[in-house]
Amino acid sequence: MQFHNTTATNLPYHQHYVYDPFGSSAETFSTIHIEARYYINRRSFLMVNLPFAFNERITSDTLNMNENGLGDLILSGGYQLYNSKLFKPDAKLKHIVILQGGVRVPTGVSDRFNEINEAEPHSLPGYGSIGFLFSGLYWLEVEGFQLGLSGYYTLNRENKYTYRFGNLIQSNLQVRYHLPFVSVFDAIPQTGLIWLSQNQDYMNDRPSPEYNEVSRTIFYVGATVQKGKLQAEFNYHLPLSAKVEGPQIDFKSQWQLRFQYNIPQREAKKILPNRSGL
Repeated sequence: MQFHNTTATNLPYHQHYVYDPFGSSAETFSTIHIEARYYINRRSFLMVNLPFAFNERITSDTLNMNENGLGDLILSGGYQLYNSKLFKPDAKLKHIVILQGGVRVPTGVSDRFNEINEAEPHSLPGYGSIGFLFSGLYWLEVEGFQLGLSGYYTLNRENKYTYRFGNLIQSNLQVRYHLPFVSVFDAIPQTGLIWLSQNQDYMNDRPSPEYNEVSRTIFYVGATVQKGKLQAEFNYHLPLSAKVEGPQIDFKSQWQLRFQYNIPQREAKKILPNRSGL
C-alpha cells in the first residue's frame, strides 16, 4: 500500500508527499499475475507472465483514480547452469544455479489522461515501452533447509511520451524449511530480506519532479503449503529502512498470494518418436 496527499490542485500537475497520518488519502496497487512455464528439456525452460492491474486512489478532493486493466506481457527463458539433482538425486547437499532473461512487451494501457490532462505513469497498468529483465538464482538445500540467493536487473526504455521509468536492481535472501506434515501435505515456512535500488525517473531526458532515486530494505515472512502437484504460497512484506533522494511515495506494506499447479510430465517413451523404421 502506498499513500500520498494532494494539495497542489491549482497547478497543471499535482505533487506527491509522504503519508499524512491525519489525512484520508490512500493509494493501493494490486496485481494478478497469470504465469506459465514450459520445460524444453531438463535444463531449459520458457515462461510467460501476464499481469492484470487494479490501481486505486481515494482522496478528500477530486483527484481520485481507478485504473484497471491488462499490464505488460513478460516473455522470458531460463537455463539451469547446474542442478545436482540431475547427477545425484539422493545427494544430501543439493545445488541449483539458474540464469534467466526476458523482455517486457508494452501491451498494457499507458496513455490514459485525467481531467487536468495529466498522465500518471506509475498509476497506469502499463509502462508504454519495452523493457529487458535479467536474473540469476542460487539454491542450496541440506536436510530440508533451503537457502536462496537471487539478483534481478530491469532495464527500462523511454515510451512515446518521453517518460522513462528508473532502472531497478534487486537482491533477495530467502531461508526455507521443508516440513512434512502428517504425510498429508508439506508445509514450508520461509523468511528473508529484499534489498532494492531504483534510479530516478526521467521525462524529456530531464529528471522527473517525483519518483527520485530510492533504495529500500524489506523483510518478509510467509509459508508454502504443497500437496502433490498443487501449491499455495503466502508472503507478507514489511519495509525496514529506506534511503530516498527527494520526493517519493512512501511504501508501507505488501502481501502476496500465489497458487501453482505442476502439470505431470509424460514419460519419455511416450514423447519420443518411433525409430523402428530408421
